[in-house]
Amino acid sequence: MVKTVSKFNLWIPLILLGVNIIFFAFMVEELVDASPPNYGWLGFLMPIIGLISFSYVKKFKEEKPVVLKRLLQVLNWIFILFPVIILGIFILAFI
Repeated sequence: MVKTVSKFNLWIPLILLGVNIIFFAFMVEELVDASPPNYGWLGFLMPIIGLISFSYVKKFKEEKPVVLKRLLQVLNWIFILFPVIILGIFILAFI
């Protein structure tokens, strides 16, 4: 069996980070001011994109630079947990 060597491409998690930042901005804007147009629902796509980026960075954990990858993982956890926490707060508020 031939082992294929794949290289860590930094641009993939950075593009996903940029998309998550845009979705984060939509969600925060929706929480601050709920007037139309309403794009805050796109913020609930953040956990999906965060998990994709998280798994991609975790796949290449052994390669360098470690600090950048840890920072990306922390940001991925924030993007995964933030919409879940917001949804939980709204569910608790309506109970």
